[in-house]
Amino acid sequence: MPKQVFARVLANSPGTLRSSRVLRGTMVASLLALVGGCAQITSVQPGTPMDVVVSKFGKPAVVCAQPDGSKRAVWTAQPAGEAAWATKILADRTVTGFEQVLNKSHLALVQPGVWTTDQVRCEFGPPAMVESFGGQRGSGPSWGYHFMEAGGFYGLMWIDFELDLRTVRKVSTEIDPDRDPSMMGGRR
Repeated sequence: MPKQVFARVLANSPGTLRSSRVLRGTMVASLLALVGGCAQITSVQPGTPMDVVVSKFGKPAVVCAQPDGSKRAVWTAQPAGEAAWATKILADRTVTGFEQVLNKSHLALVQPGVWTTDQVRCEFGPPAMVESFGGQRGSGPSWGYHFMEAGGFYGLMWIDFELDLRTVRKVSTEIDPDRDPSMMGGRR
């Protein structure tokens, strides 16, 4: 689709800013799948050089050093998608394979009062949204991550921080009201 036609279609589309963001996200994901030859990051074999992974899937959203001297890299589909994939980069610049990290089992790893914002970002990548709920959720900001739960329902993971943004205060999940068709019309 020519750039001018895409801009007209997007400009003339009814709906909210959120629906145009979802449309853009879907189009970007489709383009990446087409350019990437429909390769899936989870099909990358352990021992693959990091340069090969980056050439196929682009740069990760987050790379962080680990205590053992390795690095952890996270590629994410946030804010439009429900997945983020992480791998360990070894000293020889090869990867150990990929795992999907936006799920309840990874959220259970987060320890309130212990984990920091850096640890959360290194585990899940950047959040889909940052909200400030004030008295409703606590004193600090909350990071939200969209995810797809086993059984196919759309979930929303919340990680609430202390006001100083240093440590996690609370973790929780809920059905994503913007994506689940059974709630509020499923605007997705």
